Amino acid sequence: METKDQIRQRMIQTRKALRPEEVQSRSQALVKQIQAHPAYRQAKLIGAYYPLGNEVDLRALFKDGKRIALPKVVGSNLQFIELTVDTPLAVSGFGIVEPAFGPDVGELIDLLLVPALALDAANYRIGFGKGYYDRFLKEKRPPFVYGVAYDFQYMKAVPHADHDVPLDGCFLG
Repeated sequence: METKDQIRQRMIQTRKALRPEEVQSRSQALVKQIQAHPAYRQAKLIGAYYPLGNEVDLRALFKDGKRIALPKVVGSNLQFIELTVDTPLAVSGFGIVEPAFGPDVGELIDLLLVPALALDAANYRIGFGKGYYDRFLKEKRPPFVYGVAYDFQYMKAVPHADHDVPLDGCFLG
């Protein structure tokens, strides 16, 4: 079985090779899939993310009339800051666009959409390996937590450790 690092590198390379129009069409299809889901329709506050590189782009959801919160790395933890017209965005040290500041609304999230490099049938995910989402989920797990990825990022099984927290499901496109 491949190691987490091998899977990470393979998925990053495959994702990098996607053409911009492919990212756009796959992202649009995934946004429609998410919008049709009962957890999304019922959610008052959705935890999402700003796309990095060729990640699935969920920014169309930001214009959907729903309250959206984006992650911000604070020390070794994630906080979720609600996105409003007044929320300033900044590029973090990791190169990720995140809210510059604002109150943490993580405990109010109804549906959390988590980016993934790989997902498996048992709902485990591989991210960039820093453990931010696992720590957040152990402390403030929302009622619904779904990974978001392209279909080629879905695997039968990914290696996982005791500290890895499984999700509730995934959206693939």
